[in-house]
Amino acid sequence: MRDMVLGDRYELLEEIGEGGMATVYKAHCKSLDRIVAIKILKEEYSRDQVFVQSFKTEALAAARLSHPNIVNIFDVGQENDIHYIVMEYIEGRTLQEIISAEAPLSPERATEFAIMICEGIHHAHENGIIHRDIKPHNILVTKRGIVKVADFGIAQAISKKTLTFARDLVGTVHYISPEQAKGEPVTPATDIYSLGCVLYEMLTGKPPFDAESTITVALKHIHDEPVPPEQINPAVSEALSGVILKAMEKLPLHRFTTAEEMRDALISQDASLNRVRKDRNGTTIIMSPIQSGPKAPSKRRKIKPAGIALLAVAILGLLSGVWLAMGGSIFGKEVQVPNLQGMDIKEATDKLNELDLKIAVAGRNFSDEVEKDLIISQEPAADQTVKTGREIAVVLSKGPEMVAVPNVVGLTQSDAEIQLRNASLVLGSVAQNYDDRYAQGMVVSQSPSPGGEAAKGSKVNLLVSKGKTPPKVPMPSLVGLSLERAKDKLAENGLVLGQVTRQDSSTYKEDVVVNQDTTAGVLIEQGSTVNLVVSNGAKESTKTKTLQFTLPTGQKSYQVVINVTDSQGTRQVYKQTHNAGTNVSVGVSYSGNGTAEVRLDSERYKVFTLQ
Repeated sequence: MRDMVLGDRYELLEEIGEGGMATVYKAHCKSLDRIVAIKILKEEYSRDQVFVQSFKTEALAAARLSHPNIVNIFDVGQENDIHYIVMEYIEGRTLQEIISAEAPLSPERATEFAIMICEGIHHAHENGIIHRDIKPHNILVTKRGIVKVADFGIAQAISKKTLTFARDLVGTVHYISPEQAKGEPVTPATDIYSLGCVLYEMLTGKPPFDAESTITVALKHIHDEPVPPEQINPAVSEALSGVILKAMEKLPLHRFTTAEEMRDALISQDASLNRVRKDRNGTTIIMSPIQSGPKAPSKRRKIKPAGIALLAVAILGLLSGVWLAMGGSIFGKEVQVPNLQGMDIKEATDKLNELDLKIAVAGRNFSDEVEKDLIISQEPAADQTVKTGREIAVVLSKGPEMVAVPNVVGLTQSDAEIQLRNASLVLGSVAQNYDDRYAQGMVVSQSPSPGGEAAKGSKVNLLVSKGKTPPKVPMPSLVGLSLERAKDKLAENGLVLGQVTRQDSSTYKEDVVVNQDTTAGVLIEQGSTVNLVVSNGAKESTKTKTLQFTLPTGQKSYQVVINVTDSQGTRQVYKQTHNAGTNVSVGVSYSGNGTAEVRLDSERYKVFTLQ
């Protein structure tokens, strides 16, 4: 596309970048005589009319943004089938390139980058625009060190398509928020979570979650807790680590309320951050104020002596009233707090009334261990000493958190497991059966059934299809056939040879089938396994013979060893030391014909024939 002119004004000069969805060109705007960057949608996205319309709408909305920390959009256009946006040309590097070359960045530098990103996305949020795809690839850093967030329009358009984990999202999944991974609606807190992931990577050199599978990474964002950054990089302070972990809370309500609040927390944690800074070229950069305006200094008013006297009288009167109200004990009686956990509210109230204490319900939480309406926890804790009249705050159980059971029938087992995890449920047992309605590997039924509710974290059992029920054939008779012939006959009928065991038989010759585990004539599904018992032939009878011999007198004693060789092989049957001249008598057992060799101190002495 080089040398092409778009809209009769934008002359493409050179390709300067490429992403999953678009190619970026450096271009010359002939009307205003300036250099711009033009992002052109790839062909596969240009053919998607729904995407193109969403892209145009969101890009035009993003063009309303004007902020030093946002890449400004100048124009949105179309030339035949080419859809493009014209934006500010930035000379510098992406944050991804900086991280790849220099990570881990110093805490001060990473914090400054994050503060400027907060400034940019807060401005967008105030104008009703959520980025949805904050990542190092979409953040540019100028040669002067100014951070600019890019791709608001494209990120918004993509988010309106169904969330999949295709190749275009491989880079994105490392920064995706839990609510995005679960397909839930996004809020400004979504961008805050992604920014927390980006700051984590700047300081540690790696994203908070990683795995070979993009789906596994997404599931880690939903379920796993990140390793605190200070444990990976000791240069990261506990305060800065706390800011990152708060930004990356699983629940959006637990994160910073706004990007501005996160910016203020970043500034507060680093006392070395001044409100006015110098960039690399010495130009002054003005940071936005933490508060909307300066606080007026308070002035202390002096109290006159007459006022002091009146104040003293008032305090004495108040203390006297308190003393009388408490029966002469100004500090009250001390009592020990009872253990209220596991009690209902009435039982706990009665218990506290006995000790002149009060009860206050501080809230209700889900609990898998404590029944509904019973007390989970209390403050102050049991056995602490308090004054009478003190309120004891308790938290009541709402019982186990219930979640809707999704319908996974008709999904593959792996997709069903993802749906269950997204619904905060766990895959239980998986059984398999033939089914003519569902293809092999598809879920046929589930328990509990879809549409109902189940306790969060409970198991859902699945029945998965093995495919269509195979045709049945009569089981052939294999008894009396050789093992090889039996194999062929099984194959002819679409059956598979399973386990082969052997046994001695006086009826069948060696390698002939003695028995089969499926009776001949019974209908059996093709592809089934058939186990056989095969003959070893007739077992030879065992005979016994007594060997008698006298040891020589050439030395004091001899070690006598007898080895028997017969149809079963060669084996040692006797080993004993005897004195010289001893008469030895040994009985040996053997099968068929063979020999018995007598050895004295490892030397052959006699050989007996066994018949």
